[in-house]
Amino acid sequence: AQWRVRLPSLRPPRAGLPPQPLALPPAAMAGVEIGAAAAAVTAGSVGMGLFSYNRGNYLFDQKNHYTRFTAGLNMAIAQMGIYKQDIAQLTELTATRQDCYHGIAAMGLTILTAIYCPGRVGLHTPPPPAWLMGLMFVNIAGCYMFLGLTLWLAMHASMRANTAATHMLTRFVRLPIPSQGMLDKARKFGSSYEEQPFKEVFRVPFTKHQRAGPNKDGGHNEDVEVDAAAQKRSRHGYDVPAWYRKEKAVDNNDTCESIGSMMPLGAEGEAPEHFEAYRELQLEWFPYDVYARLSIFLAFMHLTHCWAYMQIGHQLAETRALFACAIVMLPMFVLQQVILTLDIIPGWGLPIHRLGPCALWTAFFAACIEYERWFSSSTQGVCFLLVYASYAIEIVYTLQLLRLCRPACTAPEVVESPGASWWPGEWRLPTAFQHAIWLVAPPKKLEDGQVDIVAELRDAQRDAPRLPPTEAAITAERRLDVHRALGQQGESAAWFNVKSGLVAMVLAWVFMTFGFTIEVINQGTAHPSLLNAPGLPNNARDPRYRPAKPGTHEPVEVGTGGVYGPARGVHTSKMHRRLADLAA
Repeated sequence: AQWRVRLPSLRPPRAGLPPQPLALPPAAMAGVEIGAAAAAVTAGSVGMGLFSYNRGNYLFDQKNHYTRFTAGLNMAIAQMGIYKQDIAQLTELTATRQDCYHGIAAMGLTILTAIYCPGRVGLHTPPPPAWLMGLMFVNIAGCYMFLGLTLWLAMHASMRANTAATHMLTRFVRLPIPSQGMLDKARKFGSSYEEQPFKEVFRVPFTKHQRAGPNKDGGHNEDVEVDAAAQKRSRHGYDVPAWYRKEKAVDNNDTCESIGSMMPLGAEGEAPEHFEAYRELQLEWFPYDVYARLSIFLAFMHLTHCWAYMQIGHQLAETRALFACAIVMLPMFVLQQVILTLDIIPGWGLPIHRLGPCALWTAFFAACIEYERWFSSSTQGVCFLLVYASYAIEIVYTLQLLRLCRPACTAPEVVESPGASWWPGEWRLPTAFQHAIWLVAPPKKLEDGQVDIVAELRDAQRDAPRLPPTEAAITAERRLDVHRALGQQGESAAWFNVKSGLVAMVLAWVFMTFGFTIEVINQGTAHPSLLNAPGLPNNARDPRYRPAKPGTHEPVEVGTGGVYGPARGVHTSKMHRRLADLAA
């Protein structure tokens, strides 16, 4: 038969003879060629289909990559705009609060100046007792001092906060506008598909891009929490295209150079970086903010004291309105107790500060005894005891205020709740006034569901994710930062100034107590007073002590009556005289 093919012999060829080729008839050769051509066409079609399929995927992914890049930058720009608002709002809160303190302090200074300008109580009658004037004017001096501290502390806090905000907004918290180089890095040419490996160019659909291996890049798209079924349907781990792996490597290499950083990696926490930086900067002005508020409290407590003492002197020394003066003492006493209740949290030991307003009543009853109708040595002793009680109350009250205004070294962490004040636990604040200082510090971490796209882009630029330290390390380091900001003695200049003012008030009350003791000792004795009688001029201006005019033997001065006046016979050698000698 012609269609049969003669198979070659399995026996080895003879020595010296070449092997015999396979002989095919023409028809068989044509069939083989047709089959080979069909196979080639099929392989070419399959290859072109795979090439077109994978190239279509590549071009689609590149379009999505550029769109995702620009969309991510747009969201980062929008989020950075929110961050700029954060800085502005935090600073505006501080500045607005200090403006309020300035207005209150200016109002207090106006009232205080009206009280202080006369210089005494009882302009038309003999002045009230010296101990009452001491109670009044020491409180006036203390009010002036704390109002002045309020102005300076509030001015420092407001200006420092605005300076820090301006510095951050003009140098750090800037919109991440992409440069041309960033856009060029994100853009891809269609011809770049030629750079892909052949296994990606002709990859069969539904097969893995690559399998796990020791020298292969993996771990992609595994940082998102999804269910197991969704994870099976997605490309993750090692099963990602080669161009995707290359894009990730390129994107993590200075792609986002427009997003800078002003903090070292070791200082970063879990919150956005502008919050971390602003909280560190707040260490330089939050004590001034806090103690400006406390200075307002101290100033108005002294203001209400001095106003009440002035009413005692005025009502009793000039108008003799005994019961009207008592009615004035009652609302002032209640007002001081209300201010103490509003500003000081109860539960800080024995409420000794409640004793301070009681000095108004002891001074009132002592002044009533001073102006009783008939003099009595026994009632005079009661008056002395009441005056000593008034000074003692002022001393104890001031020492208690000094204790309450002291910043706490180890205050508990403040619970953060919506709409409430909050500050880190490492900040040293007077805990007794913590509900009245209205501080709001940036949060330490993001709330659930919030993301920081700016930080993600910054991490991509660094080619390394943030590794926040442990909570214990963060708290310890920040507490050290707070102590370093407060100075070598661990206290801020604001607290040092307020403390110095309260110590000065304690010394003033002790001095007044000592001076009143000297007056009590000299009471009713022949020992002359330390000063001359009220209404007389000072010795340098007293016309009775001036030398005689030339040509006369007796001083003739305006207002002395000439040679017939009460200064007749009084010369420089007789400066120390008694009034009885002038009557002769």
